[in-house]
Amino acid sequence: MAATGYIGEVIEASTTQFTAESRELYSPPPFGSFVKIPWKIEQAPEALPQTSPASQDDKDPFMEPFLDRAGSFSADYRTAVHGEPEEVCNLQPAIYAIVHEASTSPADSSRRIRAYWKDEDQLDREHPEISEWMLVTHFKAVVIGYSAGGAVNQILPPQPPKILSHVYPCSTEEVRIITKKLDFLRTLTGIGSMPAEEVIAASIREACAARNNSFDYLVSAGRELANLLKDDYDRLQAIIRRVQL
Repeated sequence: MAATGYIGEVIEASTTQFTAESRELYSPPPFGSFVKIPWKIEQAPEALPQTSPASQDDKDPFMEPFLDRAGSFSADYRTAVHGEPEEVCNLQPAIYAIVHEASTSPADSSRRIRAYWKDEDQLDREHPEISEWMLVTHFKAVVIGYSAGGAVNQILPPQPPKILSHVYPCSTEEVRIITKKLDFLRTLTGIGSMPAEEVIAASIREACAARNNSFDYLVSAGRELANLLKDDYDRLQAIIRRVQL
């Protein structure tokens, strides 16, 4: 299922996270949800020089069974190393992130909204300008990886997203693909400018939901967290308690 419309526009961006204005007031993407920004590399890195195939005399007899005709590691070897066949990905170029904060505030930061002491319906009828142009909803997301077209790289992109880029929700299929590897959990545990335990738990719930609440995935995520937080048992327990499917 593909995303049908954008939900925000980037107004501030860095390599590690971005802030976007929500398209609708009071309707930011859910906390811990996965979002994407269509993206392209403005200046592609120079390609590595092609090496000539190894001669018969240069071949390593110990590695030969694991190489294909082009001299690269074969699919069978990669399967043996990673424990499962590599998934063919056809993702469009995009930056992927997880929402970790949302807020609603005056559009003019120099003005402060005062209380009107009216119920919501009455306020909408008598003061429609409040919701139409006086308030704005923002959300922030932490970058967990990108795709240059094809596979997902769970590392920071070489360039941040452009200002005024559109933000889209990730489809269920995209969530499954970008969370297949669990390296994004290391990124989340290392960022201190957000409620990391809550974000990690919410993102795991989202990833499990994309797999019909897979217990096997939950166990794998728990093992990865146990490895990352082996010296911080209290924090590990705090995250586990928050993962309630």
